[in-house]
Amino acid sequence: MAVLLAAAVVLRPLRESEIASLARALVETSEAQIENRWREQALGYRELLVAELDPSTGSGRSGELVGTVSISESEGPWRQPGGQAGSVHLFALEVAPALRDRGVGGAIVSGVLEEARRRGRRRVFLEVRVDNPARRLYYRLGFRRVGPAFVNAWWRFLADGTRERVEEVSYRMVKRL
Repeated sequence: MAVLLAAAVVLRPLRESEIASLARALVETSEAQIENRWREQALGYRELLVAELDPSTGSGRSGELVGTVSISESEGPWRQPGGQAGSVHLFALEVAPALRDRGVGGAIVSGVLEEARRRGRRRVFLEVRVDNPARRLYYRLGFRRVGPAFVNAWWRFLADGTRERVEEVSYRMVKRL
């Protein structure tokens, strides 16, 4: 299997017109889920980013949507009184199944770290299910577990318009910049 270089992935804001294409690429995520994320972005709860294969490379797959991540700026829970700006929360990271284990997830996380530095943030934090193999990736990229496992709850929006509550035992991981 060919290795995808991080330089071949561009992280940028999702355009509303790309919601259906992104859902098709991710396969396991419904269009309704991404539409809900779009609504949450409009309300200021997240910034919805998309990873695409770099159009400037001129490869046959350039411009293809290959993943997504959400970020939000946060002042806690680690802000010291009078200290520098807080954190970037990285969440809802997904990679198209056909491109997993090829460096796309690492490229997305690296892009978020770069953006956090650009914004003058001091750390990036995330939550990850205790049984998620991505924990190894986060560890390799310098994230460290903080605190005990906890139940992370969120809503999954299904293609038929219904939603279900998901509860996952997770760890919080932090990387200082």
